[in-house]
Amino acid sequence: MVAAMDVDMPQQVGDFRLIVDDELEFAKGIRIAKWQSESTGLKVVYGSNESPLVQGYFSVVTEIQDDTGRPHTLEHLIFLGSEKYPFKGILDTIANRSFAAGTNAWTAATDTTYTVATAGEQGFLSILPVYLDHILYPTITSEGFVTEVHNINGKGEDSGVVYAEMSGRENGSSDLMQLRLQRALYSTKNGLRSETGGLMEALRVLKVEQIREYHASMYVPQNITLIVNGRSLDPTKLLTTLTEHVIPSIAAHGQAHGRRPDGWVRPFVESSTASNPPQLPTDRTEIVEFPERDETVGELMVAWIGVPHNDFLNDLALEVLGVYLTDSAVSPLSKEFIEIDEPACTDISFYASSENPTVICAYLASVPIEELDELSARLRHTLGRIADDGIDMQRMASVLERQKLQLYESMETDASDVICNAVVADGIWGAEDGSDLRGSLKMTSLYRTLDSWSAEEWAAMLKRFFVDAPALTVVGRPSPTLADKIKADAKALIEKNKKHYGPEGLAKLQKEIEDAQAKNDIPVPNEIIRKFPVPDVDGIEWIKVETARSAGIAADDGVHNQVQDHVDADGAKLPLFVQFDHINSAFIQVSVVLFPQDVPGSDAAALRALLPVYLDSFFTLPIERPDGSVLEFEDVVKQLDAETLSYSINVNSPLQEGITLKVKVAKEKYDVAIRWIRDLLYHSRYTPERLKIAATKALQGLPSEKRDGSEVSYNAYRKMISQDASTNIALNLFNRIDFFPAFLEDLKEKPDAVVRQFEALRRALTDPRTMRVQVKGDILSLKKPASAWLDDFEAIEPFPKDQLCPVRLSSEVMGSLGRQPAKKAIVYGISSIESCFAYHVAKGPDSRTHPDQPALTVARAVLNAMESYLWKFLRGAGLAYGASIHQDIESGLVYFRVYKSPDSHAAFLAARDLIDQLVAGKLEMDDLTIESAKSSLAYNTAEKEATINAAANASFTNLLLGLPPNYGRKHLANTKDISAADILRVIETWIAPIFRPETSITSIALGLAKMDEVVKNFEALGYEVDQRTFEDEEGSDSGSESGSYTSGSDSE
Repeated sequence: MVAAMDVDMPQQVGDFRLIVDDELEFAKGIRIAKWQSESTGLKVVYGSNESPLVQGYFSVVTEIQDDTGRPHTLEHLIFLGSEKYPFKGILDTIANRSFAAGTNAWTAATDTTYTVATAGEQGFLSILPVYLDHILYPTITSEGFVTEVHNINGKGEDSGVVYAEMSGRENGSSDLMQLRLQRALYSTKNGLRSETGGLMEALRVLKVEQIREYHASMYVPQNITLIVNGRSLDPTKLLTTLTEHVIPSIAAHGQAHGRRPDGWVRPFVESSTASNPPQLPTDRTEIVEFPERDETVGELMVAWIGVPHNDFLNDLALEVLGVYLTDSAVSPLSKEFIEIDEPACTDISFYASSENPTVICAYLASVPIEELDELSARLRHTLGRIADDGIDMQRMASVLERQKLQLYESMETDASDVICNAVVADGIWGAEDGSDLRGSLKMTSLYRTLDSWSAEEWAAMLKRFFVDAPALTVVGRPSPTLADKIKADAKALIEKNKKHYGPEGLAKLQKEIEDAQAKNDIPVPNEIIRKFPVPDVDGIEWIKVETARSAGIAADDGVHNQVQDHVDADGAKLPLFVQFDHINSAFIQVSVVLFPQDVPGSDAAALRALLPVYLDSFFTLPIERPDGSVLEFEDVVKQLDAETLSYSINVNSPLQEGITLKVKVAKEKYDVAIRWIRDLLYHSRYTPERLKIAATKALQGLPSEKRDGSEVSYNAYRKMISQDASTNIALNLFNRIDFFPAFLEDLKEKPDAVVRQFEALRRALTDPRTMRVQVKGDILSLKKPASAWLDDFEAIEPFPKDQLCPVRLSSEVMGSLGRQPAKKAIVYGISSIESCFAYHVAKGPDSRTHPDQPALTVARAVLNAMESYLWKFLRGAGLAYGASIHQDIESGLVYFRVYKSPDSHAAFLAARDLIDQLVAGKLEMDDLTIESAKSSLAYNTAEKEATINAAANASFTNLLLGLPPNYGRKHLANTKDISAADILRVIETWIAPIFRPETSITSIALGLAKMDEVVKNFEALGYEVDQRTFEDEEGSDSGSESGSYTSGSDSE
């Protein structure tokens, strides 16, 4: 692989001229270059970060002065075909053949950005001209509008993919509060006032002609920036491809009018938005009601106007101030409002927008209802007192150092996103000569300046922006009345549609949908698809990870490499299982995975039930070290923040039953990380005061979790399948709803007994025979990679290798419905949402080495691929925003997930019909579809190892699961010869049972308006349905993609 500085950044290719070519100050070896086409104004930015992926972002600046959601609707319609490729789904089909997993996009307040990531350069260069043809010259058909944006179906229901997506968002507390903030700050002449996603009321009257007009005004070459990251792509080839295949097309469309065509008005910068900045002359309060039956807590936003977009120094200073004020349990605002007996909120976060000027927000989560009206004033008063009392410069120095290290780390963990965020913002607001882009990337220089600031300068900044400046307060207040109104309005709208259209009209509308879907689903001719050959897997540049094991119980005689030699030379036999994964990193991360063991005399389920409080309090307890010295909790947090880059403890990552503690440090502080691991695991003191604060905060935060339909449906299905002794189930939402009140009562009545329970839990968790340890980073730079552990873990008695306990998998703690899913369905009604979220679960393979696993992997790729079967049958029909088949191999389950559906029952039936047709041979599965799916698996494999950290993580996960090194690549090779017959066989064996009541279970979370209908429909299918709302749960004695439960500082 070439070194970053060896990448040739050409001065000119075609009419693309180089504007910027800088090496990043904060990531030596990574260069950023920017070119612009003289004839069209199209801009290209390239970042040379190390990765097997080439990641592309096509960013269009999209300003709108209304709530029609045209930026968002275009984001969807772009993918439905283009002038040269007028077939819905062809873009994703080509992406799947280019070592990508389809395409994606997002719409923000200021931009719509389209993305694709490929494994290697060949696939990226192949799809690039096709993607730009879709962006610049989409078909935007009436049929596409009907299915993708909005329609009224034969039952009188408003539907469509965009409409369904926004129905799941519009009445959420954060969306309602954010929109009110925009309305309060910006006038009708400022585009930042708008809801670019589209309000449902506006979407119902939007016309396709309006979208076409908007596209013509915004989707022009001088308004587009292409960002490409990944040094496996040669930038000269990138520019050559654009010059040969894209620029001629732009010219042929009469759009080659230079960098600034006559009459061009740059969005936001030269439009009416620029002359109508946000106004906040005095303090102002807005009250927003959101639908919620639980009236115990609300939300609070406090906003201030910030700095010009290119005032990078003060913008960074305000970010640092926000971190100083809130980042840990000992930060000033946390001590004042959170780490107290009766918390005024459960979390405070500061963040700034990237607009011009920026807007700074403080968000206070889960505020007790009695505090809502006064908390903003208390916050402002406290900020004034902090400024008057003076800034703690020792802590500020620690915050600055940590922020710098986290910036450096981000270039190892997610360099592409860091580059993209800076470049997208520059494309919207930045100077056209590239000077602002250069300035935004001079982070090291900016931090150097902030390092020299005095306490007086920091206090002055705090006063200027947060104390003396006017503030906008947005109070989010829960409203049961509004919840009832939304339910009634949804039913009334259906009745209105039925009355307006009548039976014949509704039948006509339904036929329009079916005709549109048929037109959209005209298959792409195979001869076009064959023009895009699948690249060679050998062209993927994988990141190398060298692995070693400590001597002793982890020893592996089969490992021979430079890193193993270095560890062996240290000469230490460890009474712990330690794996070393060497990568080229400035940091060392120590991870310890714990698996609870039974403790004699203690109830296993009762001990595991304590895990929510154990995790939430883990880093905020006093510590009594072996030498007798005591650190109070404030000192623990201060020292952790000063000595580490990040720390966290969580369940469900990488194994569902494992508890993973991570501490990351600069590599010269390796011994510090080990000492913290020891102290945190073995020497914390469980004080009733700290346990109470942790539990009270967690209890206070539950109402916001209960408003998340996706999380509720996930937790409901996990609750159904798991035993009470499961580690993961202890963190389940429904368990915590019952647990926290009872725990707080126990803590009040018998604190000593509770403390003894936590001591027993510690013993259950810290048996060295169950632990697995990973050290990842620059192992070769460590003088004592193994023996450093003996300095702090000398008290651990060595034990023979045959006493090492196997890792615990979730399949071992499945309840009866997890071992044999059948008949059961649970439906939760949620007052704050309108969409449906569902999991439909059946038995699946419980091992990655199961003989059916390669075929099942390909089968899921075939079914789930963008514009493939599930996409066309469900999303294309407006039945769901997302629908996909997944596996939970660790639990031995396979499931169908429905996300943001207007009717989960209809989505279920459509998917069942699809599977039945495939199994019966009524629906063809051609070789090109299979070939494309296999190609997308190459991307999926590369994506899991896309950064040095991800590659090292994959190495450790393979160890925990008992898999060979580079398992992902070997599994990819095993899918090569899978045939259509193999795929259909595993669909019938493993996926079809999902859709039969006798072999599946179901969990659904949905709005109250659809609840009775969905319950009735699933009962008619043969399920035994348990219908609930959270009001039913109050006081009750009953009870990975989602579900990770984490405590700690920011970490990867």
